[in-house]
Amino acid sequence: DLTLTGGQAIITAEHDVASAIKLHADAGSSQTILVVNDEGTSEAAIALTSTAGGIDLNAAAGKDITMDAGQILVTSAHNVANAIELTSDVGSIDINAGDNITVDAADEISIATTSADGHITLTSAHTAGVAFHIDANANAASEVQIDAGILDIDVTGAATLDATSMTTTAAT
Repeated sequence: DLTLTGGQAIITAEHDVASAIKLHADAGSSQTILVVNDEGTSEAAIALTSTAGGIDLNAAAGKDITMDAGQILVTSAHNVANAIELTSDVGSIDINAGDNITVDAADEISIATTSADGHITLTSAHTAGVAFHIDANANAASEVQIDAGILDIDVTGAATLDATSMTTTAAT
């Protein structure tokens, strides 16, 4: 065992090589490495900071990277496309929320599938009142376009369509 006790512990590497500082547990399958701060209460009580490079978190393919917290905030300071990207090369991405999910964007929001058998399903379990609302009336010239090879609309109850004018054109 190695025990260090003092007011402050600073480890500085002065050798310009990969793995300049390495914590390595290498004696059995039940080993863990813990970084614990049980007294600090600031938002940065434990901070991982790389001022010139990136931060890489890796786990074995069958293992998880778990984050449990009061709130998890992910912010990108890089103004590029895909500034925050969630990618699953195998498997799916599942988002579950106890209450609601809000997506806000200053510009477009795109949802797309890339396989020939991929489809998009929007389902509401709401049982009374407005269960699904498309609001695109910021201006009288705002459009909702539905492009489909076949359009099938099924209504269990009454159906209402209100418009100042309507044109229906059938292919001949």
